[in-house]
Amino acid sequence: MRKCTVISAWLAPRALASPRLTYWPGWEGISHMIVFGDSYTTTGFNDATAQPSKANPLGNPAYPGYTATNGPNWVDFLTTTYNATFLKTVNLAYGGATVDSALVQPYLPTVLSLKDQIIDEYLPKYSTHPSFFNWKMGSTLFASFFGINDIGNTYGNADPSAVLAQDIAEYASLMDLLYQSGARNFLFLNVPPVDRSPLTAAQGRTSQKLEAGIISAYNANITAMAANLSSTYADATTFVFNTHRIFTQVLNDPCSHPETCVYKNTTDYCDDYENGTESWYTFVPECGVPVDEYFWLNSLHPTFRMMNVTAKAIAKQLRGCWGSGHGTWERNVTWTT
Repeated sequence: MRKCTVISAWLAPRALASPRLTYWPGWEGISHMIVFGDSYTTTGFNDATAQPSKANPLGNPAYPGYTATNGPNWVDFLTTTYNATFLKTVNLAYGGATVDSALVQPYLPTVLSLKDQIIDEYLPKYSTHPSFFNWKMGSTLFASFFGINDIGNTYGNADPSAVLAQDIAEYASLMDLLYQSGARNFLFLNVPPVDRSPLTAAQGRTSQKLEAGIISAYNANITAMAANLSSTYADATTFVFNTHRIFTQVLNDPCSHPETCVYKNTTDYCDDYENGTESWYTFVPECGVPVDEYFWLNSLHPTFRMMNVTAKAIAKQLRGCWGSGHGTWERNVTWTT
């Protein structure tokens, strides 16, 4: 039996529950996915219109939706390219989202936080297993990708760790709420190295170093949160995907993955591309290379090739776990036998 030991400065482990049945069926057994997140995740899904179906497994809008990556994002790729069976996905992510707007304000007050996405959208419409999205405990994956805006909007504060400690605690509390609603299989994406984004790079090395340290601490706490969840509820299976590691690999060496070997620029972006282009492969001569050969579409968001690599690696990770009930995989976890 393998278990993980996680040491965290912000979040203390909870007591281990008595062993119970795991609901993880393997990636090939997942037929439904419910997703929460920010602009790295959103596809512009509107829960008041078309729901996921054979015609469009993401419901609406038309594939790939309204993404921030000038093409499909990781949810698109995971649902339609790296799925192991037909997969219906409800994507409640909202651009600019933080975990809780009352703790970390988003860029606009109309942005739906993780708390809003769960309480105002998921719970009233999807937690009841409606006929149009009749998910089951043992065949549904709940995925969350948060922290980019939480960190970006706080790391310049006098004491960001105090706010982010509350942020992580609220994140954990909301995952408990999902569990109580019937969720049993959880995927968490940790925070990528956005300290290397053009946005932070423009602020200088001091800002980059500060944000990098906060990201490292936040990611350790995501790992701890996942471990605590599967320790408290022995029938919960949790995965932490190391987004930070795979982004770092590609930023350091685009050819570390064949899908991104085309990247020619991993540090800057072109103004003519920053708001998206007509084609995923648009070429504006003044930009030097086509849009898909830039890692960064704009000051904060990567182009779709990075999302392809991310989804492919997530699927590989999910295929590689047989379901121990403690499936947290991340470099900050120490595995013992």
